[in-house]
Amino acid sequence: VLEGPEIEGAVVLEFPTFQAAKEWYDSAAYHEARQHRFKGANYRAFIVQGV
Repeated sequence: VLEGPEIEGAVVLEFPTFQAAKEWYDSAAYHEARQHRFKGANYRAFIVQGV
């Protein structure tokens, strides 16, 4: 970590398009799982295009 607090880990997912990533994040299936994740810790999520 160059700046900010230490991180415990990272998850990288690959999608064919930005829109596909947003659709997955906003999906009913992930919405249900996400609620459990929010109870466990503080998280940051972001989408990076063109990597």
